[in-house]
Amino acid sequence: MSAGLDLAAEAARLRRAADVAPSRVLHALCVLRVPDQLRNEPCTVTELARRTGAAAQPLARVLRAAAELDVVGQSSSHRWALRPAGRLLCTDEPGSLWAELADNDLFTGWTAFADTVRTGKPCYPMVFGAPIFDRLTGQEASRAVFCQHMHARARSLYAPLLDLDIWPGSGTVVDVCGGTGGLLALLLAARPGLTGVLHDLPEVLALSPLPGTQEAGRVTFAPGDVFEAVPGGGDLYVLASILHDWDDEQATAILARCRAAMKPSSALFVLERVLPESGSGPAVFADLWMLAMTGGQERTRDHWRSLLASSGLRLSGVHAVEGSEFSLLACKAGAG
Repeated sequence: MSAGLDLAAEAARLRRAADVAPSRVLHALCVLRVPDQLRNEPCTVTELARRTGAAAQPLARVLRAAAELDVVGQSSSHRWALRPAGRLLCTDEPGSLWAELADNDLFTGWTAFADTVRTGKPCYPMVFGAPIFDRLTGQEASRAVFCQHMHARARSLYAPLLDLDIWPGSGTVVDVCGGTGGLLALLLAARPGLTGVLHDLPEVLALSPLPGTQEAGRVTFAPGDVFEAVPGGGDLYVLASILHDWDDEQATAILARCRAAMKPSSALFVLERVLPESGSGPAVFADLWMLAMTGGQERTRDHWRSLLASSGLRLSGVHAVEGSEFSLLACKAGAG
């Protein structure tokens, strides 16, 4: 040990890092929809238990822990109220984390992570018996929660990148594997001159809320499997948080399908994290998420350049925005 190291403080730090309880408190609040109940008026534990179907005594203990996380607070009259951060746990709050924190499958999938480190294979299939996307295809309830989670995350992940001047003001954008349209909705709202094509599996597109939005008339739905074909004719193709789900061979196949669909004048924007060429950084934990869940990975700029080149695409620029964990990788057809 280094001289002068405070072992007790370091032990406390590592225990905090390994503590699963705070995440489970937030998960329970979301599943029981406690924040929704507290949004309009404070409640006693007894009232909350009746409204949520929870047992009063355990719920009181969870609320006490939630107060430590500053998402709820208790008044002198023993009524619980929502704190400002707690609004992010409500189901319909802009920027809501509800779907993300209510999704227990991703948490459960980590339980065999040590085996992933031993074998190099993702642990999600070890836990659930099938790869994540195969399982979501076959289980309607899990698919709905996951898609809602991804749709809600689009604003926090991509909105900072939409202010970049590189985005076009007109033409057709094809959002490849675009899920239920979280990114496309933001993009069309920000740029009224654009039209969009939302591409994904039919069972995913069926969950999209876009038909009920103001931008519905500017969206075409294109069901399909990205490993088979991508809709042609777009002026801009977008892959947002897609390629990191896959190993290099599969990511190259996706890029090749995009390249085949592109016109000579088309561009491709890849929205992904970019790892530093050496050293560490916050994205290293996202890289482990990919390793555990799908067998994919985050990549460095040089890795991205090589991957694109193998599919006949050229990396023309990497655009980052302060405060965003994602970058926009602008690509064109051709080598270089």
